[in-house]
Amino acid sequence: MQIGRFFSLSNGRVGQFLSPRVLLVRTPFRPVARQQEVCYFGFEQLKQAQKFAQNLALAGYSFQLRRSQVVPQPYEVRLPGHSDLARTLAYWDRLDRQPNSVPSAGSHSLGSPLAA
Repeated sequence: MQIGRFFSLSNGRVGQFLSPRVLLVRTPFRPVARQQEVCYFGFEQLKQAQKFAQNLALAGYSFQLRRSQVVPQPYEVRLPGHSDLARTLAYWDRLDRQPNSVPSAGSHSLGSPLAA
C-alpha cells in the first residue's frame, strides 16, 4: 500500500489511501451529479471500530460497520461522502504514526471524529 497513490478498482472507481487506515474511493469519470465518494476507516479490533462508529452516530453521520471488504484491517467503517472528515482523520493518523510522535491523552486518533 502506498499512501497518496491512486489505484484502480472495479466499475470505474479509483481508491487512494490517505493513511494506512483511511481509504477514499471515488468515481472520477462520472458526471458530477452522480459522482460519489466513499470513505473507509480500518480498525484492528472490533471495540475500536464500535467506539468510532458510536462517535459518528452521535454526530448524525450515516455509516456501516462491517468486517473488512476493502481495507487491510479486519474491521471497517464505511462512510459515504465526507472526504473532508477522511482527510482530517488521515492527517491525525499519520501524525500518530510518526516515530517521534508521542500521542497525548487528548490525541486526535480515529477514536473521536468530533475533536476537530
